[in-house]
Amino acid sequence: MKTKNYLLKKNYVLKRLMIFSLALLAIGCKKNPPEPVEPTITTPSYAFTGTDASELMYEDGEEMSMMTDKSRRFDVSKVLRITAINNTTIEVANFAPVDISDATILATIAGRDQKIQLFKIGTIKGHRIKQIQYPFITGQDVYLDVNNHEVNLSAYKTEGIKPADISFEFTGTSPLIAKLKKLSIIKWKLKMHDFDPNNADNDWLDEPTAKQFRMLTGFMINFAYMYTDSLLRSRLINEPITGDDGKTWLTTAEKEADWLKAQAVTNINCGLTDTRKVNGLGGGSSIGLPDWLTLNYMSTSYSTPFHEFGHILGYSHASSMTYPQNNHGVVPVFMTRQDEMMASGDFPVRLDNYYQRSDLPAPKVSFALAQKAKEQMQECLR
Repeated sequence: MKTKNYLLKKNYVLKRLMIFSLALLAIGCKKNPPEPVEPTITTPSYAFTGTDASELMYEDGEEMSMMTDKSRRFDVSKVLRITAINNTTIEVANFAPVDISDATILATIAGRDQKIQLFKIGTIKGHRIKQIQYPFITGQDVYLDVNNHEVNLSAYKTEGIKPADISFEFTGTSPLIAKLKKLSIIKWKLKMHDFDPNNADNDWLDEPTAKQFRMLTGFMINFAYMYTDSLLRSRLINEPITGDDGKTWLTTAEKEADWLKAQAVTNINCGLTDTRKVNGLGGGSSIGLPDWLTLNYMSTSYSTPFHEFGHILGYSHASSMTYPQNNHGVVPVFMTRQDEMMASGDFPVRLDNYYQRSDLPAPKVSFALAQKAKEQMQECLR
């Protein structure tokens, strides 16, 4: 009887051990949840750093006809511009006088719901332009959309894409790209312009130089950037500003409308003035600025551009949209805010990132020119 009980107890223990072992085995064989799979598609990357003359804009020695050609008009909201030239070729251009790095070019193709990460730009130097084939013509077929889903573009490998069926935009996470993306609300289309091609005796500079155009592109980008600044907007709307009779105060609604009107200006032709006669010129679709401003705008604020833009908005010299009255009006508000933004390094184009260091005057020269300019400020012509 004792032996029988012993055997029963032994069998019971063995069964429990077997059940426990099977449970451990089941736990060990249980499948873990799959880990997220990283995309295996690599977006093509390019660098645009060449020094061939065909890749340089506003370079010393470039023909005036090329520097002022209509093809050089650029949308300030698309300083990094991608243009479809034909079904297989695109043009990549940087109209800013600064290097842009770590940008991604997104393509929107007719018939496709999502934007596609077409290629990356490691670096594009300031004022560079180059034509390339679409990467899917001779390269990879599969790309990622903005949601990291795979997209096969092999259907376009032979025939390409009609220019009317594709558009582009740039994106990125760098501080510079974030600032350039803020310009998306500004409609300005800028072109460097020679207002005096025949060198007539007038108020325009006879022969603007490539260096002046290089510097002027930077100022106009910074100027446009100011019209994205909420603090400047608030100060202008709260500033006492007179209309064209020089007496009647503009209403809050009128000042808000002028802010939006300034953002919505389209074509602007940008030139240099003959400072022996005038400092600035402005009105309609034209703005003329002096050489000393193009040299020093990254370190010193001036009244001239803000005065002239008042004319572009339709105001006369009687209004404090052009000339200040009792130190009130548009000009002092803009100059104060420009000084603050320079001090904080907020502008897209700055002394520390301008791409041609030799263009920048020595600090002492810069200060002397700035002082001379302020002392010799003449009445502007509309």
